[in-house]
Amino acid sequence: MSSVPKRVSGPRVADFSTHLPGPVASHHLVQLGADVIKVEHPKWGDGNRAVAPYFEGEGIHHLALNPGTRSLALDSKAPSWPKIVGALARWADVVIIGNRPSTAQRLGLDFQTLLRHNPQLIYCLISGYGIAGEWASYPAHGLNVDALAGTIALENQAGRLDTSEHYRSVGTTMAGIEAAVGIYAALYQRSQGGGGQVVHVSIWEAALSWMWRDTATFANTGASWPAYKSFGSRYAIYGTLDGKALLLCPTEKHFWERFCDALELSTEIRARGDWSGGSDMGASYLALGERELIQAKLMTKSRETWVGVLARADIPFAPVLDWREAMLSQHAEANGVMNAYDHHGKTVRSPASPVSVTSGEALIGQGYEGWAQAHRSKAQGIARAPTLGEHNEQIFRELGIDGA
Repeated sequence: MSSVPKRVSGPRVADFSTHLPGPVASHHLVQLGADVIKVEHPKWGDGNRAVAPYFEGEGIHHLALNPGTRSLALDSKAPSWPKIVGALARWADVVIIGNRPSTAQRLGLDFQTLLRHNPQLIYCLISGYGIAGEWASYPAHGLNVDALAGTIALENQAGRLDTSEHYRSVGTTMAGIEAAVGIYAALYQRSQGGGGQVVHVSIWEAALSWMWRDTATFANTGASWPAYKSFGSRYAIYGTLDGKALLLCPTEKHFWERFCDALELSTEIRARGDWSGGSDMGASYLALGERELIQAKLMTKSRETWVGVLARADIPFAPVLDWREAMLSQHAEANGVMNAYDHHGKTVRSPASPVSVTSGEALIGQGYEGWAQAHRSKAQGIARAPTLGEHNEQIFRELGIDGA
């Protein structure tokens, strides 16, 4: 089996979006085989090229999100803009728009206009706050969408409210992922004779949907979904001798018994548990000092030592890593989490999409080892991120446009 799987021939995509949600969607579509043309402003690109931090003078966001795309630098104020937009709509299976509906209409990128050019088109609008409601006209900008979705946990830092140091925005990434899902659902509808389709996701709804446990619990019970740290002594984070941490989850009876044996806990503690519901998180035993007892045991050895002990016991647990440890782990390498490509003589490492699609026929006789190799190689063979306007002439030839 080839170390680089044959890439799926995916849909043709014209991406007019800027900044993060649309490029995230395009990143996933390229990974799945799409031919993506990025329509970019001729001076500053799609908005990600100029955003810090930088690698060799280029924005990391651009280098991470745009490998495999083609760049068409085009001024929306140019006389040729309507003609080229129409040609792109006829060329494309999918267009991605990242403007407010009023802006899209002003630029001739509204769904009525583009579907007139191509009635079979999949039109995807990623808006900030939706196409209805009192917030629909608000400009979406980074964290303000998360703020209105309730995903930001505030901390009091020396008398001043602020986000946690480790907080990362949710909506902008989730909206791109949800858009990619919607696009493939729309392509399927079209393949079944449904004609052109209109896909919409708002960044705000994507952020709010991330909180589905909280919204579902509150909507049906009026109560908050419990915080992880309140689950109990058997679903908790514990420190180890070397100042590191472990998450322990021996909540089923057979796991709890193996855990107690591994830590050499007393038979009285081993016998504790109400298994009538299938699991016991240990909340009933906090007053008996069970958490303190487990913590005292774990503080006698390093995290690495306990990883060996608990792995042999075959119970659910995990060392609590930071994202640096995770991305640099052997496990990440085995799964192709990071891709490397040559960019004008420099090696750029960028996150690969976590999704792979492999021909079932190609895997016959390969087993899981072959499947793992195909998944690990999912991002290999994707071209570098383009320079601004690099593909103008090539794309104009494909569109049959002269002297644009």
